[in-house]
Amino acid sequence: MLNRKRYIIVLVVLGVASVSAAVINAIYGKQEYWLWILLVVMTVWTVLRTRVYAPLQVFGTKFTMLVDYDLDIEEACRLAKLGADNAPTARVKEIYGMYYAMSLYYKGDYEAAVRAFNQIDMKKLDGVYHILIVAFIAYSEFELGNADAFDAAVERLHGIKTGIPAKYQNYAANYLEILEAMGKLSDDPEAYRAMMEKHFSRDDGYISTRLIHNYRIALYYKEIGDVAEMDKQLAFVIANGKDHHTALQAQKLFQGTVNVEDYVIRDSIEEVQPADETAQIETKEPDTDDGEDDQPEGV
Repeated sequence: MLNRKRYIIVLVVLGVASVSAAVINAIYGKQEYWLWILLVVMTVWTVLRTRVYAPLQVFGTKFTMLVDYDLDIEEACRLAKLGADNAPTARVKEIYGMYYAMSLYYKGDYEAAVRAFNQIDMKKLDGVYHILIVAFIAYSEFELGNADAFDAAVERLHGIKTGIPAKYQNYAANYLEILEAMGKLSDDPEAYRAMMEKHFSRDDGYISTRLIHNYRIALYYKEIGDVAEMDKQLAFVIANGKDHHTALQAQKLFQGTVNVEDYVIRDSIEEVQPADETAQIETKEPDTDDGEDDQPEGV
């Protein structure tokens, strides 16, 4: 990875080269010198930007596979922290910091996740990342049982939705549908179940999606008092969730009315090939261009 020290050195070299080109042109009036140096500077700048953002894109794919497919949350957390500590620019550092906070959520450390999300300088990030950050804060507060903080995060997400480009409106709306249904679980459990089925019952090849689906549906059965059905959902999550946060939460709720071993997926997980999803909810972000100078309109 191109760390911050090396990044600054390259910027200094580019700056010196640019000034040298201007001086040479002023002294000798040789336009060809200026053009050649300018061409070299532009080429190096293009290579530099690639070195900055290509590793981040590779990391994003790696993070998704670790969290959603391998369920290796500790490794995802380690890599995100490493990326943040060695980020070449402030913006890249905040993006890695967002991934780190997400990994804390996935490992069930909700309080630490909220603290990490709140430390992110959102002014350095595009609006689509604002959606992710605030939505995950809401998810964390829900698991912590902090109703007021959860409601505040949902209200904040409504405000963000009004100020983002049209191409991200559906993305924000999906999060709001899920979160608002979660907030009304006690008042309207049937609407809650319908919304969880809508967003999490898809077969996208990721075990995490199935874990989230079963865990969220278990909360529905808990709400209506059906312990037997709740335990069936929780048993699947416990049997296959490793250290995913849903499995940790499921262990707290499980009443032991079924045998967890009966719900282990023995062969099918290894055979599934992950789908190419561009609008995953709770687990992944939509496709974006991470270029600092190519931000969505209106952000």
